[in-house]
Amino acid sequence: MMLKIYPPSEYPVMKSLVSWLLVTLCILAKHALGNSNPILPGWNPDPTILRVDDDYFISTSTFEYFPGHPIYHSKNLVDWTLVGHALNRPSQLPLYGTPSDAGALLNLLRPDLGCIQSNWKNYYIAEDMSIVLWPCYADVLQAELRLFPRSFYVTTRDIFSNNWSDPVYFDALGYDADLFWDVNGDVYNTWSGINNAVDKIYGIWQNKIDLSTGNSLTEAKLIFNGTLPNDSAARPEGPHIYHINGTYYLLIAEGGTDVHHRATIQRGPSPSGPWENNPDNPILFNGADLNNSVQNTGHADIVKGADGRWWGVSLGVRPQNGNMSHIQLGRETFLFPVTWENGWPVFNNGKPITEELDVHRAPQTDCSKASFVRPFTSTHSLDPTFYFLRTPYKPFYSLSARPGFLRLFANSYAPGDRDSPAMILRKQSSYSERFEVQMDFTPGTALNEAGVTVFYGDLLHSEMGVMGDGGATSAGRRIIVRTAVQAEQVGPWALTTTNATIITTEYFPLQTKGVSIKLKVLTSPTSYIFGYSESNNSSSNFSFIKKIDASTLSLPTAGGFFFKGTSLGIYNTGNGKPSLAPADFSYWHQTPSVT
Repeated sequence: MMLKIYPPSEYPVMKSLVSWLLVTLCILAKHALGNSNPILPGWNPDPTILRVDDDYFISTSTFEYFPGHPIYHSKNLVDWTLVGHALNRPSQLPLYGTPSDAGALLNLLRPDLGCIQSNWKNYYIAEDMSIVLWPCYADVLQAELRLFPRSFYVTTRDIFSNNWSDPVYFDALGYDADLFWDVNGDVYNTWSGINNAVDKIYGIWQNKIDLSTGNSLTEAKLIFNGTLPNDSAARPEGPHIYHINGTYYLLIAEGGTDVHHRATIQRGPSPSGPWENNPDNPILFNGADLNNSVQNTGHADIVKGADGRWWGVSLGVRPQNGNMSHIQLGRETFLFPVTWENGWPVFNNGKPITEELDVHRAPQTDCSKASFVRPFTSTHSLDPTFYFLRTPYKPFYSLSARPGFLRLFANSYAPGDRDSPAMILRKQSSYSERFEVQMDFTPGTALNEAGVTVFYGDLLHSEMGVMGDGGATSAGRRIIVRTAVQAEQVGPWALTTTNATIITTEYFPLQTKGVSIKLKVLTSPTSYIFGYSESNNSSSNFSFIKKIDASTLSLPTAGGFFFKGTSLGIYNTGNGKPSLAPADFSYWHQTPSVT
């Protein structure tokens, strides 16, 4: 039985959902007539877009973060609200021991067009429309060293419900799978895969499937090698198939994930081709000019608006001061207009994507909502913008154990361990932000530690916290600052994941034993500054004790990837041992600076 999405006019719970701590990602206008790209600031890679009537939805990749695949909603393509996550149960996303930059990779958010067609005469279009979202639940290391993982899809009757099905797995090994419903009811699975585990020549593969089971109905067929030289560096991926005005189109990404990343499009007489190359390919490639303010553009998707106009979304990064080592926000989601000439789509009027987006619409939301200021007064659930690293084995936080506080119970894992530490993260959404928390923490041993983190992944992160001092002082605790920088190869000995970073630890004495500690991180386009205060006064003075270069969150380590972006967070750890010391946080302030 196909699952459905109900029309917004029939949602009896919409008002309660909106009041359920939904967070609007407000776009700060740079000039009176325009709006600013990216439309989803902070790391939101691999965007896929869907329209249902006059409602638009975008979902993006989350990799080893839990819950997986945020669902954003908009009425005007400018203002976006987070309404939930498609993968929010361990049965959907068992990320246990998943490496950094592995996990849930997204490629598709679509209505079940077959369901629309079969129920058209009954006027059940919206009710019987199935939203299909495809993540690639993967271990990237296994994918690179052996074969690619299996992919799956999940469905929902109501995209606003935050309730999606358990996975239905495909037989194919690969990633970036695309589901396409042909006019005759056939369902095609199209994905990026390799010819074998030795040569690793990427290509676009396809077969027909039984959607209800995920089982293959036909053999896998290589339908396209891409437009670049057919070698291991070309990496055609992110396929999307469309049927527009009687013609089939294949939109793909190529060139890897760096400045060579691009989008190309082909057209043909069937979902499998043969494909005619667009003479204007690549139709999106900011890397042709490294002076462009947006780079690494690609992994695009298109949608027809309610007014008949077409739009596209893609990922991109914003190098700060032209420096590709300062892209710590990662791959964000950008919007651009799509027009048609001679049966081919033209992205952004044939121009590079920029941070200026003139859509002649004023944002409908209050831009003050870009600031995230939360006292922890609720006893129900965390804000949906919070994430865990990998799937938690069991709950490690409480909003009711101490009313008015978020209590974080420690576990034995620490930030950087390839597991699920007691850590709560939130994406950094502006290059210049102020992040501040107030924490009550009394360590019982020298191993007890709690504080704040600037976090990309297991190897790229830095912390400032409070930890026990083993009774060395009357305060019984001290400030610890732990920073990681990329190591440089010396001599013939290659860097590996075990020696890819250099960890530096510094300690600073505290004067008080039971007083709340305020911890602050000031972010800028090129740096992060850590500071603390022992005063409970609202105007307390901070001691700023450490500054790190933002490149430590932007440059992948040896053998690593750069698929995500930086998050800010809190943690509590026993550093390898159980800890009985809870960390209580009274607020979380994360405020972008308007420049």
